[in-house]
Parts: sequence; structure tokens; C-alpha cells
Amino acid sequence: EKNRDHTSPTHSMAAAEMFLKPVLQKPPGYHELHAPPETPNALSSSSTLRRRPPKYMIPPSFYPDKKKKWSRCRVFCCCFCITVAIFILLLIIAVSVFFLWYSPRLPVVRLASFRVSNFNFSNGKPRDGLSHLTADASARLDFRNPNGKLRYYYGDADVAVIVGDGDYETSLGSTKVKGFVQKPGNRTVVIVPVKVKREEVDDPTVKLLRAEMKSKKLVVKVTAKTKLGLAVGRRKILTVGITLRCGGVTLQNLDKQMAKCTIKMLKWYVQLLLP
Repeated sequence: EKNRDHTSPTHSMAAAEMFLKPVLQKPPGYHELHAPPETPNALSSSSTLRRRPPKYMIPPSFYPDKKKKWSRCRVFCCCFCITVAIFILLLIIAVSVFFLWYSPRLPVVRLASFRVSNFNFSNGKPRDGLSHLTADASARLDFRNPNGKLRYYYGDADVAVIVGDGDYETSLGSTKVKGFVQKPGNRTVVIVPVKVKREEVDDPTVKLLRAEMKSKKLVVKVTAKTKLGLAVGRRKILTVGITLRCGGVTLQNLDKQMAKCTIKMLKWYVQLLLP
């Protein structure tokens, strides 16, 4: 009984202290060193739970930055693009300076006149319904260089002459004209003689061409293909192929004023109007 009385107050005080002392919670990631390994059943049961982070986690800011290595292909592409950009920039500057200094303008080309010295039809076989055309004509082209410091070089030109319009177009032949050089501010007249001999023409076209020739309502078209060169002094800096299309007007209107021409150059059309 004495021992029971001696120990009972001690046990009661320890129980009271344990009851009053708060229980400390384990921090996240805490792992006991001597804890037994988890069984497969425990792992399977906790697989659905969220995995804990590793014990020693290093923040991303402590990792060293990896240096990016540039491949040879990337370096070559960068150098090539920079070179092309510099070349285009220099080209733009050079063209701008050239245009500001010389103020280049396209040549002015016009069909000045058209003369027909011989225009005859000879009857063919009655059953064929065809006639033969024999004609001699000459066209006069007027070239003017409006530039004060630049020259124009014209190569040998292939010139073709056509009369009539629409389905009644008839060729009066073609010829080759020798090239020439045009100085700054110069005006040059080129005469283009053409002839045709025994060209087959159907009867409806013969009737229309005869009537239009008498009334001077015959439509005339002149086409020339040549090369045009631009030069500073005596040095050529540019040569392009061009196509001249002159006319498309009647003889009656051509006697009153010169016809405008169209220059086709580099797949672009440049209309040259009368000043």
C-alpha cells in the first residue's frame, strides 16, 4: 500500500504532463534514419498519394547556365544574310545617287508618217477565192533622247509592218534596220522600207483594204524588236531588250499628227505620250 501510494502520484503527474504537452508535427520531407523500409503493400497503397520531394532539393537558380554552342551552318547563314543585306543597301545607295545626279528618262519614240507607193491586188484562181497582194511602203520613226548627260545605244532592229484591224490584218513585210547611237538631247529619224510580193489575201479582206486605202481609213501598225543600251559618256552601264509598238491609227489621223509608241521592257509596259 505504501508503494502504491508512492508511485501513483508520479504516474499521475507524468500522464498529466503528456496530456498537456503539445505534439510536434514532422516537417515535410522528414525521414527517420532507422525507420524500416516500406513494404510493397504500403507502396501500392500510397502510390495514389502525391510523391514527396527529395530530401535535398537545390533551387534552379543554383544551377550553372549552359553555354549555347553555335553550329557552323548557323554561323554561315548569319554571315550570308549580313553580306546580302550590305550588298542590297549599297546597291540602293548607288542607284539613288545615280538617279539624283543624272535624272534618267526613257526615250521618246513616235511614228511620224507612213507612205504607200504601190498597193495592188492580182486575181488568183477563181475557185480559191484568194488574191495576191504586191505593195511597197515606208514608215518613218522619230527617236528623241530627252536626257542631257546620258546616251542611248540601239541595236539592230527587226521591224514588221501590218495594215488592217482585227480579223483583216495583213502583213506588208518585215525588214532589218541597222542600230545607231543617240547622243544626249539628240533627235534621230529612221526610215523603214518594207515590201511584199504576191501575198495571198482572201476576197473579203481585199475589198475592205481597197476601200480603206481610198478613204485613208486604213489602220497601220509598226512593231520593232531591238536592244536598248544606256551609257554614261562612252561606257555602257545597262542593256535590255525592248519591243516597240507604234501606230494603231489610220492614215488620215497620221497625216495630222504623229502616233504615240509603247515600249515593252522587262515585261513592263511604259507608255510614251506626246508632250
